[in-house]
Amino acid sequence: MRVCDPLLPVLAVEFNSTLSAAAATTTGFALAYGSTQLFFGVLGDRVGRLPVIVVAIAIAAAASAACALAPSLDRLIYARIATGAFAAAAIPLSLGWIGDNVPFGDRQPVLARYLIGQMLGMTGGQIGGGILSDLVGWRFAFWAIAVTFAGAAAMLLRSMRRAAAADKDVLADGSERATVETDAAESFGFVRQSRLLVADRWALIVIGAVTLEGVLLFGSVALVASYLQHAFGATPSLAGTVSALFGLGGIFYALNARRLLARLRASGLCRLGGGLIALAMGVLLLQTDWQPAVAATLMAGLGYYMLHNTLQTQATQLSIAARGAAIAWFATGLWLGQAVGVAVAAAVAERFGFPAVFMATAAGLALLGFAFGRALESHQPRLRPVS
Repeated sequence: MRVCDPLLPVLAVEFNSTLSAAAATTTGFALAYGSTQLFFGVLGDRVGRLPVIVVAIAIAAAASAACALAPSLDRLIYARIATGAFAAAAIPLSLGWIGDNVPFGDRQPVLARYLIGQMLGMTGGQIGGGILSDLVGWRFAFWAIAVTFAGAAAMLLRSMRRAAAADKDVLADGSERATVETDAAESFGFVRQSRLLVADRWALIVIGAVTLEGVLLFGSVALVASYLQHAFGATPSLAGTVSALFGLGGIFYALNARRLLARLRASGLCRLGGGLIALAMGVLLLQTDWQPAVAATLMAGLGYYMLHNTLQTQATQLSIAARGAAIAWFATGLWLGQAVGVAVAAAVAERFGFPAVFMATAAGLALLGFAFGRALESHQPRLRPVS
């Protein structure tokens, strides 16, 4: 997802283009990623979530190899679009798998641990993209992604085969096989699930909030590395490493999610999260060298995941009869919002400068965190655990 962030200035020079044109590698990925969420959600319900993930990320591996071989910026953008389209299966289907197999009462800690894997991946992409670009060239960053995708597909396929063999052994022994309760949503068609969501005001609030979150935040996050290179002459590897600390902020939240939730409650997490993001953007605006960006990106990551994990947890419990559609629309809103945010932020940065982007993010996320926290307090008495 984030491997192109530190590479945007490098790609602009490599292909004799502009920063906003190079940003299409990020925007195209996000648009394709968001657009295919609904398709993979339906397909996963019909043929199984894990098999779909295996096939999709194997194809994403091939598309990443095409990125490494791209002879022009247009070809690179097309290959990134293909990568995003198939990489899209992994996160929403694994969220659906968690919803299917983990009771609601235990789901928040599981989702927090799940975030650690996401953050390690995002951090590795940002740091690795910059370092590989400095040491051996930007194309090796995409080769690394291709190899990682292929390895993940092979490992998951082997795990699935072992689980299937274990099931056969259990059945051969005459033992009763354990069954997993599936969500009632799978008995309904996707269109009907979506209609149920449209009629649910709280579902529209949650999905709308995560879409706005994607628009407001990810444009700024994607441009932090470019800002450090442009304003302070940082190298791609340094800029990528600093911007990757956003992911470490998320990991810090995930490791302390239970304690933070107990102390602040969900509404407090939203308000504090929005405030921390605003503070981080203020640090970026006022800094006179690159070093304060270290604290800023850590704060932004911590604040974002305070807000986002609350939204994510709400998405997994929206409607028992429409969970599949809820998760698919939630993921679609986030990544389409990101695509719009990156495109708009790059254009605004070129025309008005980076400070205009950071100011808009600070004001927007502080307001969103406060508003959703207040809405959650009003909604909270009607919530009940999924049985």
